[in-house]
Amino acid sequence: MGDVVQISELQARSVALAAQQFGRVPARGLGATAGQPNGSQLHRAAEALGAVQIDAVNVLTRSHYLTFYSRLGPYTTGVLDGLVYRQRGLFEYWGHAASLMPVGMYPVLRWRMEDYARSTHYAAFRERLDRERPGYLEALLAEVAARGPLAWTELSDPARWQTLPPRLARYADSTLAWHRRSDGKAALEWLYSSGTLAIAERRGFEPRYDLAERVIPEAIISAPALSREEAQRALVLTAARALGIATVSDLADYFRLPVAQTRARARELAEDGRLRPAKVAGWKHDAYLVPDFDAGPVSARALLSPFDSLIWHRDRAERLFGYRHVFELYVPAAKRRYGYFVLPFLLGDTIAARVDLKAARDVATLQVLAAYLEPGAPAAPTAAELADELRSIAEWLSLESIQVSERGDLTAHLRSAMQGRPG
Repeated sequence: MGDVVQISELQARSVALAAQQFGRVPARGLGATAGQPNGSQLHRAAEALGAVQIDAVNVLTRSHYLTFYSRLGPYTTGVLDGLVYRQRGLFEYWGHAASLMPVGMYPVLRWRMEDYARSTHYAAFRERLDRERPGYLEALLAEVAARGPLAWTELSDPARWQTLPPRLARYADSTLAWHRRSDGKAALEWLYSSGTLAIAERRGFEPRYDLAERVIPEAIISAPALSREEAQRALVLTAARALGIATVSDLADYFRLPVAQTRARARELAEDGRLRPAKVAGWKHDAYLVPDFDAGPVSARALLSPFDSLIWHRDRAERLFGYRHVFELYVPAAKRRYGYFVLPFLLGDTIAARVDLKAARDVATLQVLAAYLEPGAPAAPTAAELADELRSIAEWLSLESIQVSERGDLTAHLRSAMQGRPG
């Protein structure tokens, strides 16, 4: 497999940031509309990342929009929508979680679709549906074929539950909200997961499903599916390129692959020279490095979605940045330490602060509900850079003002920076 590459923690951080597309574009300024990223640049970023997580939370903006903004600066979100739902350059499927991925990865994920189709959970769902609603699944599929794309609410019979099934009686309403108490919704999602349907478009954030062959380009959907081992090698290599430097656990987490199989695929990739074994000073576990790694200095400035691929693996974020990612959206308000929708603030090559943000669209205001300094970060310089970044993101979101609360140890410095005063 070749010599083991010895790499410092600082170099590992630079490699990871460069692989995640940070610090490799000119610094952005306010009002820079002429040079806004186009569809090709968005597609290249998606190719580099492999998967961009999507999520329904819209307290600031949808996560996938923010992921591209963090790397490329202000852009028109409609360009990304067009790339996904009209040009079909990206598609939606289960990557890390629900994700946007380059459409060329579709054959790589066919084995995952087949696993869903053969799963015991799907078999149990179909058995119950056939027993309780005979012929429903076939009728639903025929309706999508005749009328698609369709959201579950547009089905002739959404098959809403009249009463709560005993098997779900132990769950809270917040958990059941995902199901919307509808067998029609669940059936669409199973058919999507198993590859029969695909998400053709979204209305607001509600997915509308159609036959996969009407969504995925013909040349892609007709391409032979890879074997499980070939597909896993492709996913591990994609994850390695997106991460730059990664342990087996990091690689497995990126596309939610089994750790043992990821370890085997990574070793195979190292044996044929597509990955290099590496040791990072201070890391307990061995790692793999892409052969063309870039360990040069990285200087970035970005607010990160809580679902950003740079930080979604919490152990990795702590190894790289000494930053413990805390996601408190589902934590009761009284028990939150940092806030509802907290964004890490990447500055230079470190995470310097975390900020709880909300877009109050009714009053066109970006609300900074809390701001906290990370240990070791200088307060006044961090606040000055954060103030500039907040101005930029407010303009991108068409918000006319910024309101900073008093919560958090960085807010006094931030208010001074917003007002142009020294910290």
